[in-house]
Amino acid sequence: MKRNYVLETPGEMKAMYQAYNEEMIELSRKNGNIVLLYGDFPHGAAGELFQKEHPDRIYDVGIAEANLITTAAGLAGGGYLPFTHCHSIFAVGRAYNQIRQNVAFDKMNVKIVLCNSGMLWAFMGGSHQIIEEIAAIRAIPNMMLVSPADPISTKKATAAIARYVGPVALRISGSPVPTIYRDDFPFELGKAVALTDGGDATIIATGMVLSDALEAVDTLEKEGIKVRLLDMHTLKPIDEEAILKAARETGAIVTVEDSSIIGGLGGAVTEVVAENAPVPVKRVGIKDRFGQSGTVPELKEEYELSARHIAQAAREVIKKK
Repeated sequence: MKRNYVLETPGEMKAMYQAYNEEMIELSRKNGNIVLLYGDFPHGAAGELFQKEHPDRIYDVGIAEANLITTAAGLAGGGYLPFTHCHSIFAVGRAYNQIRQNVAFDKMNVKIVLCNSGMLWAFMGGSHQIIEEIAAIRAIPNMMLVSPADPISTKKATAAIARYVGPVALRISGSPVPTIYRDDFPFELGKAVALTDGGDATIIATGMVLSDALEAVDTLEKEGIKVRLLDMHTLKPIDEEAILKAARETGAIVTVEDSSIIGGLGGAVTEVVAENAPVPVKRVGIKDRFGQSGTVPELKEEYELSARHIAQAAREVIKKK
């Protein structure tokens, strides 16, 4: 099956936050209005360079996430371009009201980087793994939500949200992920990327589990099952056109995410399909459970997020066509 925009085999393993930092360094040197804000979170490469090159453009507010977001909103009101950084669980859990009221309601040009997003984070376990961030953020009016899949798409997403004027949340996973994309792949906010073009079913994935979905597509191809694979890197606004095209042309959909299927990507896709082109949908994601400690492969098996689970979901949904 022909692949679009992706490497023949997975490339370098790299944490998304590292790729984000690399792009942020380049952006900050070109845009003097970019300021970085941290809430008791490691600064990483970008922060270290900022401290040396732009000591007046970096702020650490400590363990005070609500203050982090409110400060960013104030800086945006003053003409700056603030990027905030803290664990996703604390941005959503401790500063949700500030994201809603001070950023989204007033349409402030703030970029909220949801660090260590999703459930596939081995360190710290269920207290820090977050399952509800997609559902929580996409329910807020005026918010854009972006979820890249690998280091290359992370860099492109970072540059894209810096150009976009308005509130954005960017999901960045904590664990190293394989490089999937070639450098020249097209990235456009709000537009899904079709990695394969099969007609038996469609898999729609977001975030770091895209690599597992791609592996599942390869497994199914060996069985004679040809599956379309969409990278839904923008969760809000979601690409309804791509979803409906997939529903009408393939007749069955599997959604894949490292987040809760309740209100997450699975919920968003089924909302679109149910109202416009009803077809069978199988949601692969966290099924109303909290996280726990374990390696990423162990967590994928325990929560049925691995390539073999995705492939099985595709087989099951095809039977319902």
